[in-house]
Amino acid sequence: MRWLKIFAGLLVCGMLLVGFSAYWFVYRGLPSIHELKQPEPTSLSTIIASDGSSIGYIPPEGMIIQRGKGTPVRLMQAFIAAEDSTFYKHTGLDITRIVAALIADIRANSYVQGASTITQQVVRSYLLTREKTITRKLKEIVLALRIERALLKDEILHLYLDRLYLGSGAYGVGAASLRYFNKECRDLSLAEITMIAGLAPAPARYSPLNDFPAAKRRQRYVLSRMVEEDYITESEAADAYKEPLMITGEAVALFTRYPYVMDYVKSLVTERYGGDILSGGINVQTTLSPLLQDAAIQAVRKGIIELEMRRGAYRGPDKGISETRKERILAFQENQLAWKGEEPYQLYWAEVVSVSPLITNIGGRTVELPPQSYAWINPKGGWTPKGVLEPGNVIRLCYTPEGFMVSQEPRVQASLVAFDIQSGGTLALVGGFDYSQSQFNRAVSARRQSGSAIKPFIYAAAVDKGFTPASIIFDTPITFQGEEDEEPWKPKNYEDRFYGATTLRTGLVLSRNVITIKILKDIGIGYAIGYLNRFGMDAQFPRDLSLALGSGSLTPYDLVKGYAVFATYGQRFNPRLVDYITQINVGPIYSARSDAVSEPVAQSESRAVSEQTAYIITNILTDVVQSGTGWRAKNLGRPVAGKTGTSDDNRDAWFIGYTPEVICGVWVGYDDMMPLGENETGSRAACPIFVDFMQAALKNRPVHDFQIPEGIVFAKVDTKTGRLASESSQDVRFECFKADGLPPREQSTIDDLMLKEVY
Repeated sequence: MRWLKIFAGLLVCGMLLVGFSAYWFVYRGLPSIHELKQPEPTSLSTIIASDGSSIGYIPPEGMIIQRGKGTPVRLMQAFIAAEDSTFYKHTGLDITRIVAALIADIRANSYVQGASTITQQVVRSYLLTREKTITRKLKEIVLALRIERALLKDEILHLYLDRLYLGSGAYGVGAASLRYFNKECRDLSLAEITMIAGLAPAPARYSPLNDFPAAKRRQRYVLSRMVEEDYITESEAADAYKEPLMITGEAVALFTRYPYVMDYVKSLVTERYGGDILSGGINVQTTLSPLLQDAAIQAVRKGIIELEMRRGAYRGPDKGISETRKERILAFQENQLAWKGEEPYQLYWAEVVSVSPLITNIGGRTVELPPQSYAWINPKGGWTPKGVLEPGNVIRLCYTPEGFMVSQEPRVQASLVAFDIQSGGTLALVGGFDYSQSQFNRAVSARRQSGSAIKPFIYAAAVDKGFTPASIIFDTPITFQGEEDEEPWKPKNYEDRFYGATTLRTGLVLSRNVITIKILKDIGIGYAIGYLNRFGMDAQFPRDLSLALGSGSLTPYDLVKGYAVFATYGQRFNPRLVDYITQINVGPIYSARSDAVSEPVAQSESRAVSEQTAYIITNILTDVVQSGTGWRAKNLGRPVAGKTGTSDDNRDAWFIGYTPEVICGVWVGYDDMMPLGENETGSRAACPIFVDFMQAALKNRPVHDFQIPEGIVFAKVDTKTGRLASESSQDVRFECFKADGLPPREQSTIDDLMLKEVY
């Protein structure tokens, strides 16, 4: 008996030792839960349009710590119903779920079912790693029990909802609501709430952006669990499931509907204040007009798609799309069409049902495409879908005012920049066809050759050197000798013709290359480059005569900024996108107006060229629209000044134009600098985009003409001699001059003028 007591005592001591050792091992290095009691809230940064609406949001590190503020009750109920129905009853562990999960795992001979409570998931998110070891699991259990004793249930739930990863760069329900639906958490509908709650177990698998059918199945499960828990009725669940989801996100992790603008605003803010400014939360008021931004996006997409169709190079159906992916993209698109309806010049996925006739399935409905929908593939006729398409293929369709057209993902790109001339505010900015395909912002970052779009600056320099719009320049062959082993340079006009005696006005209106080269040679390359630098363009100009043909490289943003000097009668133009910035809990930290006031600029320093020179160029550029290469802009039905530009081999197409109120520039081209194709000039490829945008920008604005400044006079001139007209003059027009720069009245002959040029 004595030995039995000794053995029992030793056994108890051993068990106590093992228990103490286990306790010490588990508790060693156990993190404190104190930091969970007062989690630091994060502030959301918001980018605001000129009308007060939100352009987008910047969650710090993709996360918004709300601590329950603004979190709808139904959202909390959705997560509880789907993830931990006994949350308000258990003490951190759900023994029933643990046993059920263990049985399921044993039957499957693998890990198939989890049993973690919301409290345990808080431990994983805040305090421990996600490694799968016995020690870590024991620590998780201990910490879960501690948290339940230290915090209220709602506090634990808020911790969970703030940190849970929900896919596409979004941590927490606040970030997820912005990411997927472009709205704050408190504004979510039941349908949107249950879609977000469904992401919890596997964000990538159940993301509506990745697998919409799977996301809908998971949404149905969440709704059914909410019904079972008496949070909602069966009728509410049915209505929520049927509701089209207003998913605004794309495949890129941005919290905005205007990603090119958002990226640019972020770069401007962080360049000035550093990246840390965003973590504290700021509100950035911009000058952007959502109405005009939408118009700009549509104009760019329309222009690109129409150019793609003009080329007629159809690449056939989309290759490599599996049946699974086909199901996913068609289901997602069906939802988007149910929400938005068809949008002009948007691309849609479609499955070919039959080839003859061409019938497709788009958005859950069949659409028969008439021959005119694919006539662009071979304008001369003869092309049919037979042999190219077959049932089951996935193709792209474009929705136009005439209906669906066979289309394809374009390879050509375009950009658009528009400023308000009076205020200097940026009205619209488009950096490419589709941000989800290419994040490169061509509006502010792409340096491209300007072609003839540079010519107004050369002509302005000539005007300040004594030339007038009536000056005669001879459009005749000219040869420049190169180095010993180089071929002589013989510049020519676009039409490959020479036109003889030509006025400076006509040279610019009809964009004559030879005339521009002769003008540049006359005024001097050094003088011209110095003059160009007055316009504030960050450009790379060559120091040779190719400058006259736009061989220098600059961004669309800078070129439009330069043209704005003419539109503002010679004033330096400093466009802005940001009006003011307010830091949350601090107050205003930036104002465009106060900055301008605090840094006064002398009148002489604020002027790039004289009012008179600026007006003369504007006056000539209105003729470019009325009778020159910019003739398409006449459709606006009001005074417009503008200039086309086309670089070598039609690699870049430009149109920059302005009214007294708005200036807009458009660039079109390939990123790899491929030629756009025959006849794809600035007039044909870029000007229609300008016109489409300006029709929206000028809608309901009164018609104004360009004001004539003091120091400008008009006089009749002989267009053959450039002198003031006499009674014998036959070709006469009214021309504008600087008051102190009228040409003489004496008659000169063409022979006299040619002698001056030669000798």
